[in-house]
Amino acid sequence: MFQDPEHSDVQTLASHHDAGTADQISGQQAADALTAFHQNADPALVKQVTDEHYENLPPDKLQAIAAGFHKQLLTVAGSSPEAMRLAQIDPATATPMQVSEMHHYIMKHHPELMRDLAIGGAVAGGVALGALAAFAASRYMKSHGK
Repeated sequence: MFQDPEHSDVQTLASHHDAGTADQISGQQAADALTAFHQNADPALVKQVTDEHYENLPPDKLQAIAAGFHKQLLTVAGSSPEAMRLAQIDPATATPMQVSEMHHYIMKHHPELMRDLAIGGAVAGGVALGALAAFAASRYMKSHGK
């Protein structure tokens, strides 16, 4: 996935984005898609899509995903100064750029925590990650002329 814009999973995720049904994406599917997106897509596209996704989330969903990231970061805050700094961000006032930064740190250094959040996290956080997976698939296909 995310090595071929014709991949059926990418097309399915993109169709969820287009139909507005990203809330139907399972946590497992979202986790797998986000991992594949980060591993295989162009890093500039990954950053652009992730930043744009969090900028467009309604405030309540942004706070929910920020709270999920915050909780996960607290579990690893002692592992690095960057983790500690990010864990100090208040989820209630986190900006989209701060949430994106939390996202990228977790995906790079602790991808298992992102998987845990997507699969077993709060409903709003899981839905936000499913929506990100769908948005990523749609943008990935468009970047390949599909």
